[in-house]
Amino acid sequence: MPRTGDALKTLSALALLAAFSTVSLAQVPPTPGMPPVAQAQQAFAFAQAQSMLMTNQAQLQGMIASQAAMLNSFQARSIFLTQAASLQARVTANQGAMFATQAAALTAMRRSLAIQKQLQVQSLILSMRSLGLESAPAVQRAVQLASLDPARSSRLAAVLHAAAARASGQTQPGQTASGQAAAQPPSPDPGSLPVEPPPMMIRPTFGHDLNVEKPMLSVESGTVTAGTTVSIRSETHYATLYYTTNGWTPTTQSAKYTGPITINSNTHLEVIAVGPNFLRSVVERADYQIRNSPSPVLDSIVLVPEDGTLRAGTPVRVAFAGKEINSESAAVGDPIRVVLDEEIKLGDTVLAPKGAPVNAALTIADPGRGPAPGDLVFEIRSVEIAGKHVPLFGGETLEGVKGGKDAKIKPGATAMAFVAADTLVK
Repeated sequence: MPRTGDALKTLSALALLAAFSTVSLAQVPPTPGMPPVAQAQQAFAFAQAQSMLMTNQAQLQGMIASQAAMLNSFQARSIFLTQAASLQARVTANQGAMFATQAAALTAMRRSLAIQKQLQVQSLILSMRSLGLESAPAVQRAVQLASLDPARSSRLAAVLHAAAARASGQTQPGQTASGQAAAQPPSPDPGSLPVEPPPMMIRPTFGHDLNVEKPMLSVESGTVTAGTTVSIRSETHYATLYYTTNGWTPTTQSAKYTGPITINSNTHLEVIAVGPNFLRSVVERADYQIRNSPSPVLDSIVLVPEDGTLRAGTPVRVAFAGKEINSESAAVGDPIRVVLDEEIKLGDTVLAPKGAPVNAALTIADPGRGPAPGDLVFEIRSVEIAGKHVPLFGGETLEGVKGGKDAKIKPGATAMAFVAADTLVK
């Protein structure tokens, strides 16, 4: 398949050929007995009409020379050539306009392709969130394969489902007790998932006749032994369960529950049920502690590849700084202070230090009213790295406790964002 640049060059050449072929180089002979001034004016009018279709100086000069040779008096040729000199500026302008149009079309095409690729990246990241998977290698590999053929993307989806289950401690549907996987139907192509801005918040339905039942956990909060499995169920028919273990409130973009969750470290679990009518339940929460469980070690550095390109899909951890954000007093559009929670490095060079500012926005800020809790929703949008604008894609929801309690984002709270497009940062 030809590249976009070659295709544009070919189309440009064909367009020029078509324009040249429509320009007749036939000359207009002077009428016998016509005065020299009238001859010159007639020849110039013809040349002027021909030049409107020309974008090539050599062709114009050839047409002027041929027309001048048809004039039978020196005076007529002198007058005609003087007038024809003004046509060269017009052709130059036509040529410049044509090149400007081609450049604008090429720029628009490149921008369209860049937007299309960014939407693919966002769709894949949302797919990773729904699988409960945020590890850098898995997300980057998914993004790299996003533009490949559907068959490879479908196979990738199956691999990611298995990796997500291992990472979250879930038991894969169709997996035997010995750990061997049974035959599975083809997984959907993650590249074909609809693109939605994160996160999509579904309001609770307190007091509604169609209220979705709160999820039920098989293990209550408290101290448990490592390896304990927690099952989740809902009394609402056909409800879909979504959960988080990162301290944020689950939404329909969070990990979808597909089997028991294994607790191997201190875990804060939050679950919602979403009914087939897209109404949702209240949030069910539980905290599980493992005796003598070591604190998780978080990566403190994001390494940029040697070519200096920060790859789309690279996870970047951010943290809230400054004062607490409270849904009671916060408003959409309020400035919020978010910073990098890890260094961005190329080799030994720090391109962006920990604590560098991140562009983020508060998109929902609802105070608690009556039995409904308060909500806070934010989006992570971009960061400056080595003077380069790097687009980011990410966001979370925080909901207060039922009973009108407000949501509060405390300083130090962390969240994950992802690089939205390949960006050269060296």
